[in-house]
Amino acid sequence: MKRSEILLLTAIALAWGAQAVWVHAPSIPETRASSWKEQEKKTRSEIRRTMETDRSKLEAKLRANPSLWWRFQGLMFGLVLMGVGVLIQWGRLLFRAAPEPPLGSPAPATWGFRQIFRLVLGILLVIQCSILFQIILFRLVHPPWLDRRVGALIDTLLVDAVAAAGAGWLLFRGRIGRWDPSKIPAAVGAALRSYLFAVPLLVGVLLAVAAVLNLLKIEPPPQPIFTMYLSEERTSVVRVLLLLAVVAGPIAEEIFFRGLLYGWLRQRIGIRNGLVISALFFALLHMDAVAFFPILGLGLLFGWVYERTGSLAAPMAIHIFHNGGMLFVASVVKSLVTQG
Repeated sequence: MKRSEILLLTAIALAWGAQAVWVHAPSIPETRASSWKEQEKKTRSEIRRTMETDRSKLEAKLRANPSLWWRFQGLMFGLVLMGVGVLIQWGRLLFRAAPEPPLGSPAPATWGFRQIFRLVLGILLVIQCSILFQIILFRLVHPPWLDRRVGALIDTLLVDAVAAAGAGWLLFRGRIGRWDPSKIPAAVGAALRSYLFAVPLLVGVLLAVAAVLNLLKIEPPPQPIFTMYLSEERTSVVRVLLLLAVVAGPIAEEIFFRGLLYGWLRQRIGIRNGLVISALFFALLHMDAVAFFPILGLGLLFGWVYERTGSLAAPMAIHIFHNGGMLFVASVVKSLVTQG
């Protein structure tokens, strides 16, 4: 292990130890935000109550809010368009249309495990230092805006920035001279067609997971990001959350998982194994046991379109499209819930 790696590990340990000193001090006040478990229970009950509303009450809510009515109609229209696109893509398969030729392939990796390991250590150090700074700030200044949710957003912003900057620098060194912006529209179009083709498969995985949970009598909690979005009332926090979920997060994750990690794995263990392992790490990062297999499927899809197009714009586009669509649905549900 080189000196730089030893220094990074030492810094992580020191930041972690300093956190323990501040956290366990008896004078530290409790967080002002309610627990995430309580938020999950409240969100589940509100969503269930809204979804069980009969059609006449639902129509009354929509008529009382013109903005909500237009968004609801837009959601329905979008689902119809997506259904048509799915039928077209599956129709091409059933009628044995010629498969789309690959547009390119990822550039050979000029980095190795050591560079990835150092970047991961750097990300861990940023997380620990961010948490330590927030704890000290909370104890000394008591800012009214700082709670667990804001802290989590700050941590995520910093992690995305470090991951994107570090991985992007390594990718730039390996891809310099091969970046062709003129191919981005074709790559994004191919990625969106692949996404439409995969939608029924992803829905099937979701239904299978739901069926298993139903047999086991387990009620799946909503993902933390949706819990936060549905229950958060501060406009500034919601805006930052949307920026993270729809723009910054997908870009940073694709640069790291597909560009950096998969780019190295495909060169070491091949395309198939590289796709599976990078998707596994992608699913594990989200730390959601219930959604593990659907997220794994998305990770495989993102890696596949990157392999077929050779452009990171392709997985970024469908990642942004997917997250944006899910949060748009959540915004309609949130409006229905708050409408009473």
